[in-house]
Amino acid sequence: MTFPFTKYEVDRANYSPDLDAILATEQRRQGGVWRLLHRSFWGVLAIALLIASARTAKVDLLQFWQRIPTVGEWLSRLFPPDFSELLIFFEAIWETLAIAIVGTGCAILVAVPLALLVARNITPVQSLATPLRGLLNLLRGIDTAIFALFFVSIVGLGPFAGALGVAFHTTGSMAKLYAEVLESLPSEPIEAVEATGSDRLRTFAFAVLPEALPGLIGISLYLWEFNVRSSVILGIVGAGGIGYELLVSLKLLDFPRLCTILLLILAMVSLIDALSAYFRQRLN
Repeated sequence: MTFPFTKYEVDRANYSPDLDAILATEQRRQGGVWRLLHRSFWGVLAIALLIASARTAKVDLLQFWQRIPTVGEWLSRLFPPDFSELLIFFEAIWETLAIAIVGTGCAILVAVPLALLVARNITPVQSLATPLRGLLNLLRGIDTAIFALFFVSIVGLGPFAGALGVAFHTTGSMAKLYAEVLESLPSEPIEAVEATGSDRLRTFAFAVLPEALPGLIGISLYLWEFNVRSSVILGIVGAGGIGYELLVSLKLLDFPRLCTILLLILAMVSLIDALSAYFRQRLN
């Protein structure tokens, strides 16, 4: 007695085109469960981190809700603003702007050579790039207010300490951003100028600078705009400017005076934002 079909023929007869699709669906389902568990783990970890952070920060929504009437009372006492010390406030506003201008200007002067040294595609000394990048990370990692506090203890209270704080922090940020602009430049124009026998200075002047200049100016304007806002805070740590007047008004609970200062800060920041956006748009 013989079977009518071999094993291969039986398997082939039982084969269904849908079997592969079923197997693929099952594999996707198992993979989907694994992916779901994987994502759930990170989701649970994120929620646990958020809860632990809220406990450390002593978040108390009930206390906040109970204090809302106080906030409303303070807001109602802001008006009408007191303009009797307007000239003093204008002088303090100019001092804040001067801190940002001097700090940003000094940072530009130092950041340009530093960026040329750390940009991997054009640095003349590769061995210096890594330690200088560490220095820039250190400067960027320390906030402007911390630098200002440090310099207040060295040069005393006043805008000079604020300008130094702005200059040191901005140098780290600006040199890093400048270096990223330089590293993104196409290599062909640089190689073409180098092929003519030009030295590094001429290569920088005729190939690097024309290509990078719009990006460098845009970064400088953006950081200057940022420094104007951060210079307001510097008055609170003793570095002068409108921030000091703001702190005095808060301590005295002089709300009409505080309202005038807030309106002036709003006008200054809005004007600086508009000017910076206008110049960046012209560059583009």
